[in-house]
Amino acid sequence: MARNVIVALKNSLAGAAVILTLAACAASPPLPGSATAAAKPPVGCVSDTATHLPVKPNACAGVGGTYTRQDLDRTGQVDTRDALRALDPSLTVHGR
Repeated sequence: MARNVIVALKNSLAGAAVILTLAACAASPPLPGSATAAAKPPVGCVSDTATHLPVKPNACAGVGGTYTRQDLDRTGQVDTRDALRALDPSLTVHGR
């Protein structure tokens, strides 16, 4: 009887070890060279521009920041120039 209990406990421990190992492998973050990590553009890279010129995958159309219509609307400014200044005070906006 005691032997059967010991065998059952060993089998349970072995099964738990296998399940935990598989779970750890499935939950690990992607490596820097993997396809998931390569899909993100570098920091500061602008992949879409208003010109809609095609850009090769993993290439930058330019370097800088972008602001969406929602970003501009959230400033509460009516004029685009004032909204851009509110988003980034270092910007110099020319024109009317």
